[in-house]
Amino acid sequence: MKDIGISVYPDFYSVDAIGMYLRRAKKLGFQKVFVSMILSNLGFKDSMKPDGGIWEAVFETCRELDLEASVDMNDEVFRQLGCSHDNLRPLVDLGITKIRIDSGFTNEQLVKLTGNSYGIALEINASLSSADNIGGCAFGDLKATLELLEKYGNSKNVTACHNFFPLPGTGLSMAYAKAINHIFKEYGIQVGGFVASQVSSRDLHQTGHGICTIEAHRYLPPQMAMAELFASGFEYVLAGDSMAGDTELEEMARCAREDIIEIPVVFYPYVTDEIKRELLSRVFLSRVDQPERLIRADGSRGIPVAPCYCAPRETYTVSVNNSNSGHYMGELQIAMEDLGCSQEHNVIGLIHPFGRRLLECIQYGKKQFKLVNYG
Repeated sequence: MKDIGISVYPDFYSVDAIGMYLRRAKKLGFQKVFVSMILSNLGFKDSMKPDGGIWEAVFETCRELDLEASVDMNDEVFRQLGCSHDNLRPLVDLGITKIRIDSGFTNEQLVKLTGNSYGIALEINASLSSADNIGGCAFGDLKATLELLEKYGNSKNVTACHNFFPLPGTGLSMAYAKAINHIFKEYGIQVGGFVASQVSSRDLHQTGHGICTIEAHRYLPPQMAMAELFASGFEYVLAGDSMAGDTELEEMARCAREDIIEIPVVFYPYVTDEIKRELLSRVFLSRVDQPERLIRADGSRGIPVAPCYCAPRETYTVSVNNSNSGHYMGELQIAMEDLGCSQEHNVIGLIHPFGRRLLECIQYGKKQFKLVNYG
């Protein structure tokens, strides 16, 4: 099962509510937990400073359930807790075993922290490129940070996780995230990111929607955003919102157990139940020799298909070759441009807008995929 996680915020919820949420996630197979200690420090509305007992109870529950908790930290909260770069004992006393460095630490301080005597793991803020480059986008600075870490620190004690962005329009592009992730991977450091719940309360985004890393994922079902992150090289993915819905958690867990990308299709009413059953039961792989304007899938030739609804093949329509195409009968195709009518193709449905970004992940034989009925 792929590494997936949830986020919990004691600023807004009781220990009992958080405990129930953690147990539900653990039962489904989730392994990670993100906890922020800096919401009040950053000025999030209605956030508070929970007392130490609340933090200890949350971390104790994580230990009890064998969930890896990563605690968001900046330099100001770090000092308020009584920590220094030479002394992480206050974190140990709270039960913290991993801290995510949000901001405020120099490269040299990061390197020193990786070798702490308490065995506390570090998670770097991947979205800022390097700890002391607040402007971001400085790939050279990131490489300099990682080279220092590799030479003088303990890189085996480090992961990286991107930010989440509650305000619409502020999330990262996938191209930027991939470029950053590639550099971390050169140094053997795993990278994670966040996806948004569509049903969570708006604790962290009263003026926005969803707690996600990639802007284009803001309104997507979390399991579909998660599938793209994994297909794009992220090693772990967390639901960023306070309380994702039960169905969302179940779908994330189900998809994390498979290495097959699910493509949601709205079938047209002209499609027979027999053809739908055949196509929905199969696993496909797109052809490596993909033409410019469509995706051709191996895995369904030979299905009996009588000509029906040979309509225009508009962008994102799904078609299957009919008996007029001879030995190509049954081949599944997805139009990436408007292709017009063909008497050899039955148009059977349309890729749902939620799943269109996933098409890039399955082209040229990159990943196995299957169709799911989203009608």
